[in-house]
Amino acid sequence: MPELLVRVEERAKIDPRFAEALEVFVDAPDHGAGSYRRTAADEINSARRRHAVDEFRSGSLTTAEVQRLLGLGTPQAVHRLRSRGKLIGLQSGNATWFPSWQFTEGQIRDDLPRILDLLNRFTGDPVTSDRAMRMVRDDLGGRSISSALDDRRWTSAAWNALAELAG
Repeated sequence: MPELLVRVEERAKIDPRFAEALEVFVDAPDHGAGSYRRTAADEINSARRRHAVDEFRSGSLTTAEVQRLLGLGTPQAVHRLRSRGKLIGLQSGNATWFPSWQFTEGQIRDDLPRILDLLNRFTGDPVTSDRAMRMVRDDLGGRSISSALDDRRWTSAAWNALAELAG
């Protein structure tokens, strides 16, 4: 048991997420294992969601960046595109983030309406949509759907993958 505690302590020093999870367990109710399982599952899901949102932001443009890219006069013009379903974006605090795969050569990609139609059949969540588009897939030769759509050799397979997601 002491060896385990040493390993736990060492990991907590270098892994803030692990330390946060330990803190949740220490503060968890002490009435039954079911509570611990639920607490663990909730913490794991929360950590996964935080990681997914961080990944989303890292591959996204802010409202101001989209405004400049598309040559729009106001930030409101960017938000109108989102509210009308022409772009997906995630509002987080005072910022809205737009996945960069929605754009090519300084404009909205021509096939985006079709992409968004298929993604919206799969999910209404922008983070999940982004993960689906950027996740590397074996059936696409180690490419993501977004990169495969840009490679003529893989375009057909990418559309098939999107259609499968849509159901």
